[in-house]
Amino acid sequence: MKIVLLTCLCFFFSYVANAHIGSPGIIYEGWAGKYKVLINIMPPDVIPGVAKASVIIETGEIQKIMLFPVYWYAGEKGAPKVDEALPSPTMPNTYEGAVWLMEQGTTSIAVEIEGSLGKEKVIVPMVAVSTAKKEMDATLGWTLAGLGFLLFVMMVTIIGASMSDGLSKPNHALSEKLKRKRLIGMAVAGAVFCVVLWGGKSWWDSESDQYKRFMYQPYEASSKVKMIDNQPIFELKIDSNSVKNRWLSFLVPDHGKLMHLFLVRAGTMDAFAHLHPVRKDTLTFESALPPLPAGKYLVYADMVRFPGQPHTIADTLEILDNQSAVQLISSETSKGRASDADDTYVITNPLNSQKPTLVSAEMTICGSPGVKTYLQDSSTVIWEENPKLEAGKLYPLKFSIQAPDAQPTQLEPYLGMMGHAAVVKDDGTVYIHLHPTGNYSAAAQQILQTRINTDDSKFTRQFPKNQVFKDSIDQLLASMDKMSETQKNEYFMAGMNHATGDSTHQDHASVSFPYTFPKAGNYRIWIQVKRKGRILTGAFDAKVD
Repeated sequence: MKIVLLTCLCFFFSYVANAHIGSPGIIYEGWAGKYKVLINIMPPDVIPGVAKASVIIETGEIQKIMLFPVYWYAGEKGAPKVDEALPSPTMPNTYEGAVWLMEQGTTSIAVEIEGSLGKEKVIVPMVAVSTAKKEMDATLGWTLAGLGFLLFVMMVTIIGASMSDGLSKPNHALSEKLKRKRLIGMAVAGAVFCVVLWGGKSWWDSESDQYKRFMYQPYEASSKVKMIDNQPIFELKIDSNSVKNRWLSFLVPDHGKLMHLFLVRAGTMDAFAHLHPVRKDTLTFESALPPLPAGKYLVYADMVRFPGQPHTIADTLEILDNQSAVQLISSETSKGRASDADDTYVITNPLNSQKPTLVSAEMTICGSPGVKTYLQDSSTVIWEENPKLEAGKLYPLKFSIQAPDAQPTQLEPYLGMMGHAAVVKDDGTVYIHLHPTGNYSAAAQQILQTRINTDDSKFTRQFPKNQVFKDSIDQLLASMDKMSETQKNEYFMAGMNHATGDSTHQDHASVSFPYTFPKAGNYRIWIQVKRKGRILTGAFDAKVD
């Protein structure tokens, strides 16, 4: 029980989930000891495979940067040899390297830096899983098949000749006996080679089936709205067939919540909600539905499973007219059944249009780079203008908030962070939940760091009983609900350092989210900050070339 409790407390301090759809890169912005770094890792889509890493150094003079994988089950002592990251020929202060990942599972890339500020190291967590099955090019396949057949014929011919021509005298015709031996040798060799080829194909098919079995398959779920006591309740029920052996009893809190769920109205993207459903049983989660307008919604649910594997569930939801409120009231006044105090929603104008289709006192106009827009408390937010956005390039998405009447403001922690952001592509194929420190999983980082610090002789891979684990997590969440906001933030912010301003913006707060847009298209970005105890949501449109 003590081990379970310590594990739960470790998860309680986690504050970032590596949750995404269509955006595979992992970004870490922070400190490696005394070095300020920005690390971007592109994991492979097949395992074994090569993860590509780039490290941008913002402080200190660098002598050498080494990269190596650390697996949860093996620890640092079981890590393979290191690979050196070399200076980029085109980007200053940037080092690039590649790391082979040979095994699937919870892992991390350790970045070890040697330079003027000493020798330091940081762990960037990731999950090494196969997400794709490569297909061989048809031309190459037929070419190899032809060469294989030629090799088969040559081998059979050589063996037949060795049993006939190889035994005859020079310039002598083959006897009938040698001719028979040649035919018998070729037949036996052909049969043996056919058996070998059949065995090789069986082995390959077995390996292929094993690969398919362990390919990453996302959880599947069904979403619906049900009425309880005349109040609409959102329900997400995970399909048990998609869970397989990935036990959902081993969910761990991510900045105090077992699930972060986002609703985005499909197509127009003019309605957005950030909810935190309550676990009713192992597969079912519920939340009070805010007064969103009727329509079809994209559903994205984030959660983290021990030992630090993040998952995102994607689904769609149809909200009917009789399931949405007639008047779009503030979520702060609708704290009904199964609701969470940190649930929020916002109504805005459709994607790439300044003309709203909904009328609401809570309407928030969507902005664009360099254009100041108003938040719900009359404060303003501006997306500091970026250069022309291009897919595949890393950008600091920086937003500045200013109080009404140009008065100085101060951001407050919201779920342990100085800001949250959700990025969704117009067709729903890209979704990611961002924070100022990047999109890596701090839960996995803390688990792996604890694993590294654990003596191998005392380390065990055995999980606690799933019901014991689940009960311990539920008790932890219940105790957190009784904490004051100040107490929660003290726990959430432990060991974290968020700057809420800078020398060029003394009269307002700034928050920045490092991100690489994975492909071209139209995106909508929602940012969420907290000011004077109120959660504020801003929306921005981005066109990526």
